[in-house]
Amino acid sequence: MREKSLEQEHFEKSSQATRKEVYRGRTIALYCDTLKNSSGISKSWDIVVHPGAVVLVPITDKGEIIFVKQWRRAVGKRLIELPAGTLEAGEPPETCAMRELREETGFRSERIVPMGGFYSAPGFCTEYLHLYLALDLKPDPLEADDDEKIDLLFLPLKEAEEMIQSGEICDAKTLAGIQRYVKWSVDSK
Repeated sequence: MREKSLEQEHFEKSSQATRKEVYRGRTIALYCDTLKNSSGISKSWDIVVHPGAVVLVPITDKGEIIFVKQWRRAVGKRLIELPAGTLEAGEPPETCAMRELREETGFRSERIVPMGGFYSAPGFCTEYLHLYLALDLKPDPLEADDDEKIDLLFLPLKEAEEMIQSGEICDAKTLAGIQRYVKWSVDSK
């Protein structure tokens, strides 16, 4: 029996593709991709192209995680999240991570540990998030972006996990980052 995902892969690789730009914004572009195979079967997808981003799990000397609390226009409420930011054109992820940590939290990391990465919403978006653990923090603020009004929240892991369970922390990149941090904490002991 042939796997359905292989059928989709075959359709996509054997089809003629066209891409039409629908919208270009400051950070993202929206495209409509249309695939047509030799049998005349045609399918279309809306694809958001994003340059990628970084997510940080900053840990203080007291073992607390630094979260940011900020208004998110898209969902119409303040969210508690791990610090994160979008890659600039040609910027290495680790450079972006160091910049975003300083902009959003006012700290720099003396030891930054790559923890892999993940796609945010691969069904329609190309955004790949590079995850970093930020240790040995020292005060070293950078001026925040004009559109960012951020409050900091310092939480022990246990309290953060309780806030995840209660739904108070509900941001996907934060959930993934905390889950990876928990695994890293167990593995590094």
